[in-house]
Amino acid sequence: MGIYNSRLPRLLLRAAAPLPQNEIALMPFLSSSLPRPMALLRATLVLAAALACHLPGMAAELKQYQYHQVFISTCRADPRTDTIRMYWKDANGVPLGNFTRLDAQLRAQGQEMVCATNAGIYDKQLQPLGLYVENGTQLRRLNTRKNAYGNFYLQPNGVFVLGERQAYIVETGDYEAEIGLWNSVARYATQSGPLLIVDGRINPRFDPDSANMVVRNAACLDAAGGVTLAIARNPISFYDFATFLRDTLKCSDALYLDGSISRMYPTLEANMGPAFGAMIAVVKARTGK
Repeated sequence: MGIYNSRLPRLLLRAAAPLPQNEIALMPFLSSSLPRPMALLRATLVLAAALACHLPGMAAELKQYQYHQVFISTCRADPRTDTIRMYWKDANGVPLGNFTRLDAQLRAQGQEMVCATNAGIYDKQLQPLGLYVENGTQLRRLNTRKNAYGNFYLQPNGVFVLGERQAYIVETGDYEAEIGLWNSVARYATQSGPLLIVDGRINPRFDPDSANMVVRNAACLDAAGGVTLAIARNPISFYDFATFLRDTLKCSDALYLDGSISRMYPTLEANMGPAFGAMIAVVKARTGK
């Protein structure tokens, strides 16, 4: 089933949870997830957009955590007041591939990155393995294949959707069931897998004692809907990463983006490593030359 929240009207008006004790810096954010019944989906989207117009502005904020022996970097933003976008290719149709080229493109457009990370699993040609939507245009189709090899196909997998001032994490099957509606909502979207957290519950396929530990990144939504991009900068298991996102960041839903190749801007290792497929970035207007 998908990732929805029937408490939407209340959550839209609720302040974020109290500050975690091990946090270096924190700012509260407000947003929401969709309610579970499909019949309420359209009404919910209209309500969310209307309420979002009256919320005060906030700024994205970068934070660092130490979770056991793992250092985790995060960038948290409010999709109603911050600009969150996805980027794949330049004007010539060539994959941007790294943060340096993305930064140069943004600066030429009068913008700059606040933070960025790779936006999901891709193939050898740097093409997203599943659905990818950029600026309202679908560039890659929804991938509904199951029982294949690789993290992308671990079930359930899902889609991170950026709509008009609203963010969602949707299980692939639910996206497919309402594909016309979701395609109309999605200004930006990336499909990946597995889902790390579904409605506050860690994916039951994850083993708490797993020795499979690598660098990992994810996108997650907190109970009020704030978007956090997070990366474990040294190896961590699926279970421990999901636990951190749920218990420390208070994320109710989270989608795994990728593993060992993952990086985040700004960090020391941001431009060290192979080229990416698409990227997710929080951007702002440049204030100086």
